[in-house]
Amino acid sequence: MRLILAAFSAAALLLGAQAVYAQDDDSDPGTDAFNQGDYGAAFQAWEAKANQGDPDAMTKIAQLYEIGYGTKRDFAKAAEWYEKAAQLGFVVAQHNLANLYYDGRGVSRDKKQAARWYTAAAQGGHAKSQYYLAQMYFDGDGIDANKENGFAWLQKASDQGMPEAQYELGRRLVFGDDIAADPTKGAELVLKSAEQRYVKAQILIADFYWKGRGVAKNQIEAYVWAAQAKDAAKGRDVKRANDLYEDVKSGMNGDQIKAAEIELMAVSPKKKKKNGSDDEDGGSSGNDETDTGTTD
Repeated sequence: MRLILAAFSAAALLLGAQAVYAQDDDSDPGTDAFNQGDYGAAFQAWEAKANQGDPDAMTKIAQLYEIGYGTKRDFAKAAEWYEKAAQLGFVVAQHNLANLYYDGRGVSRDKKQAARWYTAAAQGGHAKSQYYLAQMYFDGDGIDANKENGFAWLQKASDQGMPEAQYELGRRLVFGDDIAADPTKGAELVLKSAEQRYVKAQILIADFYWKGRGVAKNQIEAYVWAAQAKDAAKGRDVKRANDLYEDVKSGMNGDQIKAAEIELMAVSPKKKKKNGSDDEDGGSSGNDETDTGTTD
């Protein structure tokens, strides 16, 4: 399994933190301060609640230590606060503590401890932990390899609508990768993931429509998904998306491309017809495949 936090950034963690903080009561001074950008005041407010035994505040303090907002970045202190909240059964803290153990940040790298805490969070319904735990079972990474357990956890994460899990389970079903092949069901899951703008799924569903694998062959749908993937792809996905787009397009006539562009404009409002398939602003849009490994 790849390093879970390889793409970690403070800004990404902050966005994840904001999503949780916004759910708090409006009367919470820590939340108010955080949303106003006063991270020092947020830290002080949450620290007071954390010292009173509030696991949610403990987790937020840990996150601030992890990213260095409102206080000096300190992974060891982040781990301490995550563990306090994790011991109280707070699943977000359990997940984040597992991340630290997996990567060896603030604690000695210990994949067995990572698996322990991912398991706890997964049992508490945390989809990302379920997905990571599945990968660890598949790879025998910090835990005894067990494909049956891997698929069980992957299914749970997929059932919660996690696009990465839908893609992975769907891909395995289509190709019969350590599981009985079911191309139709697999393609359905990949499509659900693609509809959430997960680039790897967009590439794969475009390929399925192009070749008629798990779905009826449809050049227009293949073009629409390949074009979206091309515009959103980053890193290693860029070449694959571009190559697929060119391959699909090369087998279509002018009328098919026009029809595909009309459909593409319907699903991508910023797109406009300009020499075939250029973005309105000349740039990419849509999917950022980021995984902070932090709170949902």
